[in-house]
Amino acid sequence: MKIENIDTWILRVPFLRETADFDDAHHELIGVTVHSEGLTGMGYSFITDHAGGTSVKALLDDLLVPSVLGRDASQPERIWNAMEELTHRMGTGINRFAMASIDIALWDLKAKSNGHSLAAEIGQITDDVPVYGSGKAGGRLSVDELVRLSQEYVDSGFDAVKIRVGRDLGEDPARIAAVRSALGEHVKIMIDANERLSYSSALSLGRQLAEHDIFWFEEPVVYTDRRSHLELARHLPMPIVGGEHHCSSAEFLDYVTERAFAMVQPNVCMVGGVTEMVRIMHLADAQGVGFAPHLMTDLNIHLAAATNSTVYVEYFPFLEPYTTNRLEIAHGRATVPTTAGHGIEFTDETFTKHRIA
Repeated sequence: MKIENIDTWILRVPFLRETADFDDAHHELIGVTVHSEGLTGMGYSFITDHAGGTSVKALLDDLLVPSVLGRDASQPERIWNAMEELTHRMGTGINRFAMASIDIALWDLKAKSNGHSLAAEIGQITDDVPVYGSGKAGGRLSVDELVRLSQEYVDSGFDAVKIRVGRDLGEDPARIAAVRSALGEHVKIMIDANERLSYSSALSLGRQLAEHDIFWFEEPVVYTDRRSHLELARHLPMPIVGGEHHCSSAEFLDYVTERAFAMVQPNVCMVGGVTEMVRIMHLADAQGVGFAPHLMTDLNIHLAAATNSTVYVEYFPFLEPYTTNRLEIAHGRATVPTTAGHGIEFTDETFTKHRIA
């Protein structure tokens, strides 16, 4: 399956109002379309909140795309390793976003060529996965909005929702109490501080919210501070989770083996694509740590179906207005798509309206 051509593009789509921390927050999706033997594979990475996608596209256009043209598209792992060797002196960061776009496209193409879904291609072991409602709990929402949107998730069949905290520590206990009171004791509530807190403030907030039976405390402090994660895990009753800003399986290793994270939350775009996500899944599985991948729901459904370590998949529907596919969700579980490849397809209108490069 010779790679004959690769198109690169950027889509700039607005953030959900219910999540945005500021006006005009947006996602930039940096994508590639790989062509081989009459088939195409599509992959994308993202930069959120601010601009910057053109830097990823430049790395693709100038270095990575030329390096993979003519190679065998049926060997995504081999191509991933070649891209890593080519960019490893950049560290981890922008190169992983660029690698992810190509790697995801190659896995999509490989699965299509074999007539498999992405889940089946990487080793599917279940037909559905648990999901929790996310993306509609921003810190700028009023308490009434927060309760209403959380209740909408529960009314739609979800048994768990995630609430953002850390914007105003004085208000957070009352906001979480209101959601707990409205949803009842049987719905799981996760909290996410988006790395806003210091160790002491995270410890204090966690203790205050413990009475509301918090299922996990996500990103309480900056992701590089392993010691604080360890101490919070020792002193708080709820599990400490994180990892959406880790860029490789190696960056997860100490957090997993030392139990700084009870569950890992890698982002498939941040770590460089499906190839590296599979390594992280195996690490979590081998160490008895949970897998709860971050944000990219339509891709993560496939990954989560191929490991025993899955706890939850984040259902964050920011792409729904722009794609033709819809996930089937019932009783708090999402059915794994069976169409060939990952099944994600952006509408023509999306490219017309939102393409910036």
